[in-house]
Amino acid sequence: MLTALFAAAVLSTSTGVKPDTYSERWLCDLWAGAQCHATSCQKDGKDRCLAVSKACKDTSRKTPVSKDRADKQAACARALLKNACGAPKPAECDGLM
Repeated sequence: MLTALFAAAVLSTSTGVKPDTYSERWLCDLWAGAQCHATSCQKDGKDRCLAVSKACKDTSRKTPVSKDRADKQAACARALLKNACGAPKPAECDGLM
């Protein structure tokens, strides 16, 4: 599931937006992948992953997001992916979750 989300994130960056900009869909897919990783060890991890992934279905591949928002959310996602499942929320995620 995580691999599919990252593949979708890569694909969505190649469609609908200019270089060096990020779409709502790309950011949502990246966020969903990180959330899936962060909750995968929990009893309801699969359900949480499906819920956060499903939320991306209705996001736009053409609607750009601000660089500041994309950078903040991407930094949080990277930090979540580096952490072990169930670890405390990293500082990069303050104000995002």
